[in-house]
Amino acid sequence: MTLSLAAVPLQRPADATAPDLVVKKVLAGMATTRLVFQPVVDVATAQVVGYEALARFGASGTRTPGPYFAAATACDREADLEAHLVAQALAVRPDVPAGCFLAVNVSPVLLTSPQVWSLLREQDDLSGLVLELTEHVPVDNLSSLRRRMDLLRDRGALLALDDTGAGWSGLRQVAELRPDIVKLDRSLVMDVDTDPVKQGLMELVGHFVSRLGSTMLVEGVERTEELDTAVRLGATLAQGYLLGRPSGRWSGVPDDVRELLGRRPAASDVGAAVDTTAPCVRKLAAIGFLPGEPADVVVVDDDRRPSSLWVRNPEEGSPSGWVHPVMTALPTEDADAVVARAMTRPSRTRFDPVVWVDAEGRYVGLLHVEHLVTAAVSAR
Repeated sequence: MTLSLAAVPLQRPADATAPDLVVKKVLAGMATTRLVFQPVVDVATAQVVGYEALARFGASGTRTPGPYFAAATACDREADLEAHLVAQALAVRPDVPAGCFLAVNVSPVLLTSPQVWSLLREQDDLSGLVLELTEHVPVDNLSSLRRRMDLLRDRGALLALDDTGAGWSGLRQVAELRPDIVKLDRSLVMDVDTDPVKQGLMELVGHFVSRLGSTMLVEGVERTEELDTAVRLGATLAQGYLLGRPSGRWSGVPDDVRELLGRRPAASDVGAAVDTTAPCVRKLAAIGFLPGEPADVVVVDDDRRPSSLWVRNPEEGSPSGWVHPVMTALPTEDADAVVARAMTRPSRTRFDPVVWVDAEGRYVGLLHVEHLVTAAVSAR
């Protein structure tokens, strides 16, 4: 009897590169993932100040995480996969170039999972680590998430909010979470040089985040015209293929981009006008023990990051005054841009001193608005 091959069911071998199988192998320790690093550039100095760690999957190490997280979600292992990638990023922290931060993507929903949360809480020092919240679904309890983030900030971590202007990362989330870095979504950066509406939105977000003491980062920059427009509208940091593609090494700024940024008008040198002797305290009660009668005192946290500004009441003999919101600026910022931001403050606080901070947000000194204006005018 002849057996027809058509009658025999053929079984296809399992695809070893299928996302679900790859995830199972990764979590079982039989396979690993690859990290690549995309530079983040300070547009004022044309220097790399940080890197975003990005996970890549597959035998070639080039596949993006989307399908693999979908597979992990299907088997209820997404928190385990997230923890695996966070642990991998934490392991390379000692290799990050000096003076640069390392940004790690973390879903706000998975951040509070036992797997991810315990991993981060085990770290005594999180300085130089930026936790970049990336998610496109709303978070039910932003106040609870902020309290969690504050615990990590107390250990030196910084917070970045990804995809601002898209998904769930709207201005309400920025106001509630008070991130150190606000990443403007690629959809608002693409062709911003030819789109007046996007220019208005970028300028609006820039003013808004600066009032919160945050820094605006534009992501997905691919053309020199986009970069030039973003810098003009207040971007402090930038990231994208124009500035450097994700790579397995710690890459620098391309020469042509460095030349482009170098051709921009130099930022006003206001460093000499900053009063680095202005006092700062960790508790308001300590103001009464300061020598002399300082008119302005910066209140900082345990890491010397400004939280508020105390302004003396000149009509009272005792050390009484008012607690005002704090406006911060980086030494690399252009004086004209800082003046413009200062003038958007409410009339009650418009002429409060600007608090100067370093690249990690720590207190450096005070700069009075009149000195800031003088520096801006003299640079013209």
